[in-house]
Order: sequence, then structure tokens, then C-alpha cells
Amino acid sequence: MAKWQKFKRKAARGSGSLPYAIDHSAFQVGLHVFADGACEPNPGLGGWGVAVYRDGLEIASDHGGDADTTNNRMELTGLLRGIEAAKALGPPATLWCDSQYAVKGANEWMHNWKKRGWKKPGNEELKNIELWQAIDAALSGADQITIRWCKGHAGIIGNERADELSNIGIASVLGVQVPQEPVDYLTAEYRDLLTE
Repeated sequence: MAKWQKFKRKAARGSGSLPYAIDHSAFQVGLHVFADGACEPNPGLGGWGVAVYRDGLEIASDHGGDADTTNNRMELTGLLRGIEAAKALGPPATLWCDSQYAVKGANEWMHNWKKRGWKKPGNEELKNIELWQAIDAALSGADQITIRWCKGHAGIIGNERADELSNIGIASVLGVQVPQEPVDYLTAEYRDLLTE
């Protein structure tokens, strides 16, 4: 099976029965940014994706990839790009990520790493330090951006879209053209308002 077919199948698989109820109405109001990363195998080819929704409609997306990376690096890159998108579109915003590593790192662990000179307890070297430092810098002065965890592959539309985009990021590294319809829900008038 070609590598891209595996990613396509993975992105298209259904979520099956959900283990918990999801209140999708929470994503219908305000600015919600979904970030994800993928790597196949890990380490190996990786991709990241960001999907931005305002009042329930996708207004922007981005993706990219790396030929030699890890899943954690791609999750952090997606988080960083998501923070940058939220700042550009104007907070308040909620940034959703299905990586506990990325969410707990940004919300709980990063402050102590920074106090220790970007070291883990016991003076242990911090992995992905340049990405954590970039995330810290991006969050500086961004008090109205909340980073929250969401369950992956659970039917949350924005998370599923970010996952799809991360797989498209992997495909781009392979040089595979992925047919996708452009998503542009913005009218010319709304686009003008965003750029003012």
C-alpha cells in the first residue's frame, strides 16, 4: 500500500461510537482554532495542520510537513501555528489540541521549564526547546488565548479537519498532490472587515 493511501484511509476512517457526549454548540460561537500534528512512522515523515473557525464556519486553514521529524514536534508546530493564527485574527480565541503533551506543556509545565533555564527537573535537557521557546514568545501578551485539550478522532469537526490537514502536510512532503476543494466561506465584505 502506498504511503499516501495509508494516510488517506486514516483521515477518512469514522469515529465509530463515541465514548462520551460532545457539546458541539461550544464551537458555534467565537473564534476556535484547532491544531494537530502527525508522524508516520514516528520518527519519520510528519505533518501539522491548523483549522480556524469563527462562529462555526471554517475561515482559514494551513498545513505543512517535514521529512524527518517526530510526532511531538509536529504537534508543537501545529500549536505554534495555531497561536499565530489566533493572534492574527484577534483574540479572544480558544485553541484546541488533542495532544496532552502540547496542552499540558503550554498550560502547566512551560512556566517551570523557563524558570529553570529551559530545563526539566534534575537539570535534564528539554526536548524541542526551540519550539517551546517559540510558543512561549508567541503567547507573550496573548492573555485572551485559551489552550484546551480535546479528544482526537471523536467526531469534533475542527479536530478532524486539523487531523486531515496534518495528513495533507505529510503528503506534501512526499510530493503527492492531494485533491481538495478550497474552503472559502468568506464573502468579499467579510474579508474586507477582517483586513481593516
